[in-house]
Amino acid sequence: MAHDGLPFEGVRVLDLSQGVAGPYCAMHLARNGADVIKVEPTGTGCWSRQLGKSTGDHTAHSVVVNRAKRSLAVNLKTAEGAAIVQRLAKDCDIFIQNYRVGKIDQFALDYESVKKNNPNVIYVTISGFGQTGPLFDQPATDSVMQAYTGMMSINRGPTGVPQRINLLAIDFSTGLYAFQAASAALYKKAMKGVGSYIATSLLESALAFQEGAMMESFLQGGAAEPIGMPVGTFKTKDGYMSVNARRDEHFRRLAKLLGKDEWIDDPRYADARSRVKHGNDLMTFLRPIFETKTSDEWMQLLSGIDILKAKVNTFDDLFDDAQVKAIDAVRWVENDTLGRVPMSTICGQRPPATGDPLTHSPHLGEHTREILTEMGFGAADIDRLTTSGVVDCYRA
Repeated sequence: MAHDGLPFEGVRVLDLSQGVAGPYCAMHLARNGADVIKVEPTGTGCWSRQLGKSTGDHTAHSVVVNRAKRSLAVNLKTAEGAAIVQRLAKDCDIFIQNYRVGKIDQFALDYESVKKNNPNVIYVTISGFGQTGPLFDQPATDSVMQAYTGMMSINRGPTGVPQRINLLAIDFSTGLYAFQAASAALYKKAMKGVGSYIATSLLESALAFQEGAMMESFLQGGAAEPIGMPVGTFKTKDGYMSVNARRDEHFRRLAKLLGKDEWIDDPRYADARSRVKHGNDLMTFLRPIFETKTSDEWMQLLSGIDILKAKVNTFDDLFDDAQVKAIDAVRWVENDTLGRVPMSTICGQRPPATGDPLTHSPHLGEHTREILTEMGFGAADIDRLTTSGVVDCYRA
């Protein structure tokens, strides 16, 4: 499965992970040219295929996290199914799994078992809470981790109630951290000829992702002050805006623009720390002012004095945004299940395009027959394995 000019061409990855974090890690390896075999349970497949609204055997998330992979649907709970994956594990460069701690051992696919037959393997295991500790065997999801790791405590609504960020921030960031670690391990293997054992968790990744906020909270006694004032979201006549005028010069320009020259000499607003101390009063004064004009009007006025600002856009807004279009940040791709869908361009990777194998997300078992044939199974053997429920073969 070669792709000319891609950095991981020739690298074989066995992806047993499900959901988002592990599959997202493997997807980046695949989009960089690795041959990624996604091992999925027969029948239902990876649970990303049921994550949100589904069409056929795909959802938005399954399409995103499984691009450029080959799908092998196999029942690991059968002896023959486990043997197939064990054979594949002998020859892979990278092995990725996110089973709950200890559960993969029953298939002889834990690190020690894989390493025995593949001593230089790069083995990536992703768990919820980590490999040890009182919660090591507890299930975890992105929403659980947003609460557990403090992310919700620093994301509060107007009423002060902690809120979940309405996207899988921890899952996706964990996938990126794991991809970075696997890529570094590949370099180490190329330079030093040794494999690696990489164990991470949603918990560790969430804390790494929030490292700045975590340190700031510690240094300020658990109640980190705002980065500056005025900084925040303001309601306008027709929407919302994010405005950041925390620097002294920016605040003076804003005060002049609003006809509030007296603020410039007001000791409450004389410098950045004073404005933070009196931030609530300052924001109370500003909010009704911003409601007097539309977002576009404020964009023009604030651009004229070089203030940091942005309209609060929806994704629909962004699809038609001139800047997004200018840099091709979103490409439109025809998916054989979901139809025309937007895909983001990713740093260092070939932009998504209709018909490109690196953009295609496989159906459950789409490559089962192909992979088994490569392993030396004959057509009759594959038919028998399919009939007996050991594997699934996709039929368009």
